[in-house]
Amino acid sequence: MLTGLNEAFVIDEETKRRLIREDSKSAELIKPFLVGKDIKRYTPPEKGRYLILIPKGWTREHSKNSRSTWNWFKENYPAIANHLQSFTEKAQKRYDKGEYWWELRACDYYEEFEKPKMILPDISVRGNFMFDEAGGQFSVNTTYIICSSDKFLLAILNSSLMTFFYKNSFAAYRGGYLRFFTQYIEQLPIRTIDFNNPFEKTIHDKLVSLVDRMLDLHKKKNSLPPSAEREKIEREIVITDEKIDEIVYGLYGVTAEERKIIERTNEA
Repeated sequence: MLTGLNEAFVIDEETKRRLIREDSKSAELIKPFLVGKDIKRYTPPEKGRYLILIPKGWTREHSKNSRSTWNWFKENYPAIANHLQSFTEKAQKRYDKGEYWWELRACDYYEEFEKPKMILPDISVRGNFMFDEAGGQFSVNTTYIICSSDKFLLAILNSSLMTFFYKNSFAAYRGGYLRFFTQYIEQLPIRTIDFNNPFEKTIHDKLVSLVDRMLDLHKKKNSLPPSAEREKIEREIVITDEKIDEIVYGLYGVTAEERKIIERTNEA
């Protein structure tokens, strides 16, 4: 997602609170906003960066073709309008804009950001997929989204096996970083499940249960300061991650010897 003018449309926590304090309706147009470095495996993002989201066509639709759209906007969303007004000249000159300078450019998947989904950074040393369980997280163009809430798929993508496959199939960059382009992710060999097979369905359900456990552990960890309790949760996260890997290895028929090679390669 591109704004064409981040200094106007991307705001911090303090600015968000001020705009909502000045006008409660501001909350309708402010969305959590992530960049690539915010994305961590299974980890809910820390709040701190937000997007003022006014899509192309929004003003015309909501103002019912008012004669003076800017006056309508100022009257109905005064705090947001006052914030953006100081950027008028820059916003008018930018390429990425909507029908009016205070709008963002057209985007086919604004609605997808509102749904539960997976988010990943475009550059990472391994599979690094976050789960936006509630939906509503927007992100910049250093991220990609997968429009799915399938926790089984999330486990596969975050597994050590998929990282190994990725490292050995696509070029790495300086420092061992991988580029998670769409055309590469589409080539990942995702194991499907035959839900008519009771054994496979049981394996699927176990994996989903472990992902739920992983998501819950990360939420708990994020809520705690450095402490013995936090260290305990971090150890549980490692154990749960190993259990997920164990099931994924089994699904793909990976032998004990092959597993050693995978883990040795991933650590390099």
